[in-house]
Amino acid sequence: MLKVAICSTEGFPFAKTGGLADVVGALPLSFKKINIEPVVIMPGYNFIFEKYKDITKILDNLKIRINRNYFEYCDVFKINYSGVNFYFIKNDKFFNRDYLYGTPQGDYSDNNLRFGFLSKAVLALLENIKFSPDIIHLHDYHVALTSVLINEKKLKKQDSFFKNTHVVFTIHNLAYQGIYDANTLDLLELDKSYFDMDKLEFYGKINFMKGGIVFSEKITTVSPTYSKEILTPEFGYGLDGILRVRQKDLSGIINGIDYEIWNPQNDKSIASNYNINKLDGKEICKKALLNNLFNNPDYNAPVLGMVSRLSEQKGIDILIEIFDVLMQKNIYLIILGTGDEKYMKQLNELYLKYRQKFSLNIAFSDKLAREIYSGADIFLMPSKYEPCGLGQLISLKYGTIPVVRNTGGLADTIAEIKLPDNINEGGQGFKFSEYSGKALLQAIKNTLNFYNDNNLWTKIIKNAMNCDFSWDYSAKQYKEIFLKLI
Repeated sequence: MLKVAICSTEGFPFAKTGGLADVVGALPLSFKKINIEPVVIMPGYNFIFEKYKDITKILDNLKIRINRNYFEYCDVFKINYSGVNFYFIKNDKFFNRDYLYGTPQGDYSDNNLRFGFLSKAVLALLENIKFSPDIIHLHDYHVALTSVLINEKKLKKQDSFFKNTHVVFTIHNLAYQGIYDANTLDLLELDKSYFDMDKLEFYGKINFMKGGIVFSEKITTVSPTYSKEILTPEFGYGLDGILRVRQKDLSGIINGIDYEIWNPQNDKSIASNYNINKLDGKEICKKALLNNLFNNPDYNAPVLGMVSRLSEQKGIDILIEIFDVLMQKNIYLIILGTGDEKYMKQLNELYLKYRQKFSLNIAFSDKLAREIYSGADIFLMPSKYEPCGLGQLISLKYGTIPVVRNTGGLADTIAEIKLPDNINEGGQGFKFSEYSGKALLQAIKNTLNFYNDNNLWTKIIKNAMNCDFSWDYSAKQYKEIFLKLI
């Protein structure tokens, strides 16, 4: 059986800030179905131990060498979740904090040390639990140095434990790279030869993401379109050149969603369950959502929902650009999320102006997110770029029709409705291409025209709910990549 160690800074249900957690939580469950033995390794944040009392300590005071003068220690804990072993690296100095990566004011100043420690601890953990993986599957820059460390072990022939281990690196969002001062090499006891434009050096600093790209044998990203976009200067964020060098080893595999978790037929958080053959419950969910957030709502007015990080990447700026015009329409708008202070402040000012028809929820709430997915009519994802996106996949399952920008995974997963005839071919969403408020507004207007035709809208809902973006297909594509390396 193929052995795969999945390494990440977050994983559902234990720690989550975004789609990365959903991937790390769901993918190993699908791996098990296709004869892959997965384990998941991630930091042991204190809130995990507060919530999961049946977690078990398996290693005490594991010594991790940072450099010749500096050692850190960690405890290792384990829990079995849905048949998959999750391992947690507990070091309170690095992981007992209010946030995973930084405060709203910016990243933690010692993230180079935190993630360098994590990458070293991953290898120490695997050796101590005697799990010799065929594949180490690294997710995003936080654990990317693991690929550098394994390569170093193989070159120096320090030990034989990882001699048959291959490394696959998945890029979830190329914009976040882990760029740090060059002295990080000394801090983490990495050879100065890595300070080279063909290795870790990046405009006078070092780049963890670049290390994952250079030293992993295969590179994947989370949609076919995004795998092409990151080869361009516009989306490559300075790494398009090295990615073009590695292009033959780069693949795009669309993310999936777990339909046992995201399914209106059995979702216990929504007002009424429903399915593609019985849609009455969706109307009940809409009324419950409106009653919860507005006084004396008009149930016939379309409800637009958005569950998102509040950042420029997610198109918040172009939504704010058209806000006054949008609010003149007979609609309700509900936004849930946290993010950049600038946008939270601007949205709060708009809320004070339009609170009769605009609900702003600066928070993370799984329950309210599900209420929006089930109760809204239209789901907005006007992203400037979107490597994959999970919100549009969830909204499809809940029969909430997405309006998306034609980029990344949004381009790959949404079949655009252009004319009524297209609905009969499976059309299930609306797209716009130009990144502007004007283009977004026109897409919303077009969507509302279809909404006003009840028969057409019902057909679109059924097309959406009929889509299948389960993890099983994606897991098989990953396995094909793994097997090419063995």
